[in-house]
Amino acid sequence: MAGLPRIRKLFPLLIFLTVCLVLTLSGTGPQLQPVSSHSPQVDPFYLKLFEDGLTAFNRGDFEEAFQNLKIAAFGFLDETDLLGETFVYLTLSAYNLKKTDQVQYYLKEISRFKLNNRITGSRLPKEIKDQFARIQSSFKNGLTG
Repeated sequence: MAGLPRIRKLFPLLIFLTVCLVLTLSGTGPQLQPVSSHSPQVDPFYLKLFEDGLTAFNRGDFEEAFQNLKIAAFGFLDETDLLGETFVYLTLSAYNLKKTDQVQYYLKEISRFKLNNRITGSRLPKEIKDQFARIQSSFKNGLTG
């Protein structure tokens, strides 16, 4: 029993360390933030899908482009410039696949997220912007093809 006074002195430290360990393992402890984060980092998984979607789009594989870009868009919800570009390519892919309901869906999403100005001022190639504008105009006028 000679060690009992020593344990009593260490008891508060042991409690503190135990609480720290539990908080760390449960994920509720303090979280470190990146030093310079002006906007959230986009997961490389979604960026890769976006690049793969563009590659498929450029080679005319609109089905593969549509599938990859649809998943990529989910990862860009906090990155409105990338989201706008992705929605444009999704709209064009759906149009080329004759998926009228999907064209309408992505046009509505662009409106809902208020992305038209971002798309107009985006880095998208002129021919892509022109194709998109034609599709957008035809759907606003009630045409579906």
